[in-house]
Amino acid sequence: MINFKTNFHTHVQRCRHAGGSEEDYVKAAVDNGLSQLGFSDHSPFPDIDYGLRMPFCELQEYLDEINTLTVKYQADIILWKGLEIEYLPEHRNYYEELLTKWNVDYLLMGEHFYKNTDGMTANIYGPTSSTEQFIAYANTAAEGMKSGFFKAIAHPDLYMLNPFMWDDNCRKAADIIIDAAVATGTVLEYNANGFRRGISDFPDGARYPYPHENFWIMAAQSSAKVIVGSDCHNPAKLWDDMVEFAYQRLQELGIRPITDLMNTRSQENEHTRYRETG
Repeated sequence: MINFKTNFHTHVQRCRHAGGSEEDYVKAAVDNGLSQLGFSDHSPFPDIDYGLRMPFCELQEYLDEINTLTVKYQADIILWKGLEIEYLPEHRNYYEELLTKWNVDYLLMGEHFYKNTDGMTANIYGPTSSTEQFIAYANTAAEGMKSGFFKAIAHPDLYMLNPFMWDDNCRKAADIIIDAAVATGTVLEYNANGFRRGISDFPDGARYPYPHENFWIMAAQSSAKVIVGSDCHNPAKLWDDMVEFAYQRLQELGIRPITDLMNTRSQENEHTRYRETG
C-alpha cells in the first residue's frame, strides 16, 4: 500500500501517441488519491522534428493549460509543468530557455536519441549493431546529468530493449549512468511502462524489455535516488497495477523510492537508510 501517491511522468494527447487531455489526467490523479502530478509530455524542439512529440506551436498552450488547471484544482492536488526531452549537447541553450523563458518546472531526460561512437545522433530503438553503442548512450546520458538541467532520467535502462544479452558493455553502461546519477543527485526512474510492454523472449531469457533486473541490482548497491514513473499514455494507466507492481519489485530489491521529485533533498538519505535497515 502506497501512502503518498505521486507521479511525475505523464503524457497527454499532444504527443500524438497518447490519449487524454491535461484535465483528464488531473481528474484521474484526484480519483486515485495522488497528492502531486507532474506533466512531462514529449517536448518539441524549435527547429528539428524528432517525431512522436507535441508540435512546437502547442508548447505554450500546454503550459497555459497546466497553469489554468493548477488554479482550478488547487484544493485537490499540486500540479507541476514538466517536459520529457532527450539530452543532445547542441541543444543546451534550448534546455536553459525551457527552464527560464518558458518557466517549465522540471525536465525529465528521456534519452531516446544519443550521440553514437561516430558522434552522430542515433536512435536507441535501433538498429543497433552491438552493445558497444550502449557505452556511447550512457556517456551521453551522463553528460546530460552533469549539465544540471534534469531532475531525473527516465527509463535509464532503456537500452536493454534491444535484442542483446547482458554483457560487460551493458554492465559498464549501467555503471556510467548510476555513477553520474549519484555524483549529480539526478534521480533514476524505475519505469512502470516497461512492465506494460509485457514479457518477451530475449537472448538472455524471457523478460520485460525494461526495467532490467541486473541494472537495478547495481542501482540498489549504490546511493542513487530512485523514483517510480508511471509513464502513462492514457489516464486509465496513471495509477494501475503496473505502478503497484513497480513499487513491489523495488521493495524486493531493497530500494525505497522517493516520492517527491521536486523536493529530493529532504528524501536523499531514504534509500541508504532502507538498505541498512530494510
